[in-house]
Amino acid sequence: MRVAIKSVPSSAPISAPTLPPLVDNPFAPEVFATGLAGLANLAGVIVLTLESARCDHTRDAPSVERVVVGRVALTSGAAQDLVAALNQFLEQQGLSPSKAMAAGSTFQ
Repeated sequence: MRVAIKSVPSSAPISAPTLPPLVDNPFAPEVFATGLAGLANLAGVIVLTLESARCDHTRDAPSVERVVVGRVALTSGAAQDLVAALNQFLEQQGLSPSKAMAAGSTFQ
């Protein structure tokens, strides 16, 4: 989370901005996605469109379809924070994004 602060006179000591407390909501909706359908930059707001593989059993020959299950809209600063945190987490889990890209992994 990025916090904007007002500049203060140079005579006052400069302190780092503090984040407001996090309120954990156990009833917040949760989205499960099996893929990323796409990305967009809408006037500085980064939008991630999430998809999930779903099987349509109403047909005689069921087929798997990609269904949009949600969108996440982030400020550019929040998107950068998400990328940095996600990369760090994946590295810690042994799922290095940079090694995957070096091996030829691409976004489709």
